[in-house]
Amino acid sequence: MILHRIIPLLILFTSLPLNAQVALGVNTGITRMKFSGDPPDGIGYFAPRAGFSSALRFDYRLNDAFALSIQPAYSLLRSKYSVLNDSATKVVDSTYFSVPSLSLPVSAIVWSENGRFYVLAGFEITYVLNFTGETPISALQSTENIYDVDKFYVYAHFGAGFIIPLGKPYLSFEVRYSQGLKDLNVTLVHQGSYLPRTKLTCFNVLVGLNVPLGNPDIYKLRKHR
Repeated sequence: MILHRIIPLLILFTSLPLNAQVALGVNTGITRMKFSGDPPDGIGYFAPRAGFSSALRFDYRLNDAFALSIQPAYSLLRSKYSVLNDSATKVVDSTYFSVPSLSLPVSAIVWSENGRFYVLAGFEITYVLNFTGETPISALQSTENIYDVDKFYVYAHFGAGFIIPLGKPYLSFEVRYSQGLKDLNVTLVHQGSYLPRTKLTCFNVLVGLNVPLGNPDIYKLRKHR
């Protein structure tokens, strides 16, 4: 189903005029996912864990100042729930959550006057491939639960980045924060916690390699006169 959302956008990019300022690329990076909202019952807490993301990138520069970008991606998001002892001084157990997913971020980008820095904001639709929680029983055993969560989520995101030209191609470095707009509404810990107002949030650090098509001058750095 997510391909039905991606294909029309790709057709839009390929149907642009030949002199359009289009850049194609790939990026990859580190993600940190956590749960925000109502805390769970009992003595415990959620904490983010590092995951990874990899994406294709399609940018269309409207002019020197504005651009549109779509970045279909695969991500492995991770988090954990730690259970404390009765005195809340030591972690005695943990559940490790993994959320492999496909996502389609769409961003509006505003470039700085010199063409090096940019800020962005937009939204993304995510399709969850699987949502699991693994609890170690011993050094050699563990148990895994599969949670019945909704497959589709919507996030709002914002971020910033900068580029380093390498002749015609350029490197991009970007940080992005994504806030889920939809509650999880599923029991994640076995302590009667329903988490009625809990959303997913993600922090991403991405590095990309991009190649402009057509006239690459719009991606060159501009000096002040």
